[in-house]
Amino acid sequence: MSIKKKIGGAVLATALGAALISGGSYALFTDTAENTGNTFTTGGVTIEDIGSTLKSTHFFDDLAPGDAESWTVTIENKNNLDAWVKVVDGAEAYDMTGDLFKGEHGLEISENTQVVKIPAGQSRTFDFSYNFPKEAGNVYQGAKGELTINFQAVQVRNNDGDSGPTSWE
Repeated sequence: MSIKKKIGGAVLATALGAALISGGSYALFTDTAENTGNTFTTGGVTIEDIGSTLKSTHFFDDLAPGDAESWTVTIENKNNLDAWVKVVDGAEAYDMTGDLFKGEHGLEISENTQVVKIPAGQSRTFDFSYNFPKEAGNVYQGAKGELTINFQAVQVRNNDGDSGPTSWE
């Protein structure tokens, strides 16, 4: 084997080893939160801290076709690091159960794409709205539904971009 091949192999092995070591040592603290149990039946909002999960229950009463309303959910950062917080992306963002959300004219929930920096020990609000289409017919009379909004949080320190984190993982 030529000296060039030996040197090339040694350089390649060194680069691969460095990549494996540096890749294994880069990690960020992450967390998830859920905004669960939002039952559309009677009235009130509750936010409670249950470990690393946040839970908010919304009750909405006597909906009729054509109703639309906005509400806020307050998320508190109860730990000692500043955090970026958002609603989880994609299909995992909202869990909607019950007949009120089913069918062609079921209750619609607005998409929230806010990314909010919450300093340690402080809270921020997230805005949401619903629309019950005017086209909803008698099939929805007496229907109920429960909405869970899932939140995601990641540390700000060493992960601070211009308008959000450089990584959510």
